Amino acid sequence: MTDSSPVDAPETPRFFRFDKARKIKRATDFQLVYRARIRVYNERLTVCCRPTTPDAPSRLGLSVSKKVGKAFVRNRWKRLLREAFRLRRREFPTGFDFIAIPTRQDKVPSLETLADDLTKLSRRCVRKAIKRGATTSTSLPPVSDSAEVVPFSPSSAPSSND
Repeated sequence: MTDSSPVDAPETPRFFRFDKARKIKRATDFQLVYRARIRVYNERLTVCCRPTTPDAPSRLGLSVSKKVGKAFVRNRWKRLLREAFRLRRREFPTGFDFIAIPTRQDKVPSLETLADDLTKLSRRCVRKAIKRGATTSTSLPPVSDSAEVVPFSPSSAPSSND
């Protein structure tokens, strides 16, 4: 029997992590995003956004109420939304804070569905912010129609020499 300790586990490359700099945690930050009043939605999600400094990384906050379901359902939503943001973070415009609010569903959607929804809604939210004049930035990262969610594996990670 082999003893597998966390020390022996392969380290996740830095570009695949969902670190503290990418999370909205403070209540004041949530309030600032809500007060910006820039929201877009579809049948599964509502996304609110607020422009920050143009060179700041995009950040994600999650607001999953008890209306969505019991604790295990809410936790599933949060895990999937964090993973969708983590895997597609290069498609999110920099200089914005986003809050994702799921709506009540009979079933929790798949990771691919949520990743597509989160990406599309964040882009619509940024366009709405630009149209309102809430930001001076007018550049969005290029959209890749063939973008797919690929689970992390050490073999699929780009080398650190890139």
